[in-house]
Amino acid sequence: MILKPPQSVGGTLLKNESSVGVSLGLDGSNASRKNCPFSLAYFAAALVLVFLKSLEMGSHDASTTTNCDSLPVQGKRVSGQRREYLARRRFQRGVLELRGENWTVRFREDMLQPDGLVRRVEVRRVVGTRAELTRPLARRRADEIVSHVNGFNYRPVRVATLAEFVDVWKERALALMKPSTRKAAEAHLRVYLLPQFGKARLDELDTGSVQVFVTAMAKQGRSRHYIKNVLSTLRSMLRSARSWSYLVGDFQFADLRLPAESVRKAPRFFTASQAVEIIEVAREPWRTVFSVAAMTGMRPGEVFGLTLDDLDFERRLIHVRQTAYYSKLQTPKTRSSIASVPMPGPLEAVLREFLRTWKPNAARLLFATRNGTPFAENNVVQRRLWPILDRLGIARCGMHAFRHTHASLLVA
Repeated sequence: MILKPPQSVGGTLLKNESSVGVSLGLDGSNASRKNCPFSLAYFAAALVLVFLKSLEMGSHDASTTTNCDSLPVQGKRVSGQRREYLARRRFQRGVLELRGENWTVRFREDMLQPDGLVRRVEVRRVVGTRAELTRPLARRRADEIVSHVNGFNYRPVRVATLAEFVDVWKERALALMKPSTRKAAEAHLRVYLLPQFGKARLDELDTGSVQVFVTAMAKQGRSRHYIKNVLSTLRSMLRSARSWSYLVGDFQFADLRLPAESVRKAPRFFTASQAVEIIEVAREPWRTVFSVAAMTGMRPGEVFGLTLDDLDFERRLIHVRQTAYYSKLQTPKTRSSIASVPMPGPLEAVLREFLRTWKPNAARLLFATRNGTPFAENNVVQRRLWPILDRLGIARCGMHAFRHTHASLLVA
């Protein structure tokens, strides 16, 4: 006997129910009806109806949630506007290979694209040389390199060339540094780093390529100190890139070979008599500027950064709290530069005489331009110091010569 659900009587069946019957395995005989009462058949039909409705609801939900076009990429779950990256499903050891004289490991890593999608690509890392590592040791070191992609907190990394990352680094990090640091870093990028590595990806910068760059700079006559400054800019960029989830080469700067120290020239300085002649010929405020530089040994920027509040006549001290760099105030060069220096008796007399004609300014600077800004060292040297040196027949030099003269004046 075939029984239909009670809802079909005198009504309309739901979708996929019109041709569905319920087979109870009963015939139309009276014996069969006695063995299977109507209540039992009705109960069985009701159960089948509930089952059919659940099937319809499941198919309806599936049709709205299994659309292939709306599925996120592998390894990423999208929930509203937030994207959560899941842990990798497959454990990797990487493929250890001997390429030339170097052991390398090849594995796959998730790359975060500019459009926000994740793409899994194959990467290769240098493990070490064949001379220093046997295969078992190379395998152990390769496992350490690949271990980060198997970690529970692993996240996809970003890929960029050095030229592409420079714009991000300037906006996020370099803009927060001191003006002197920014100027030096921009010069390093413009003259050396971008022409050499601008088209290279950050993960392609290894010990070999950077060593070639260092050797080329040394052949151009660049000193060890200058090369270290350029490498310091590159190191700062790569450190920031690594902390911002960019894919970066894992080489160590300590592995680089730098040129030997060259013989340094003796720094220029004035004799005591020359310093006195320069101070006597100079007019104010340069007479006081040169006196402070010669009698305290302060850096030129520290002299131009002095304020009226930095002069302590009671204890005869001058407090160094800031420095001027291209007419802008900033912190001193080092932490130890923030200190107090003695104010000799002759310098105290010069300062008290200068304060009689001192003109106030908004920043209370001891030496200020007509606009109330600090003096720029290069302008003072070219427009004020050099004419005096030419008049006295002294070779031209910068204001740092006063700093080196300080010891000679103390002895005098």
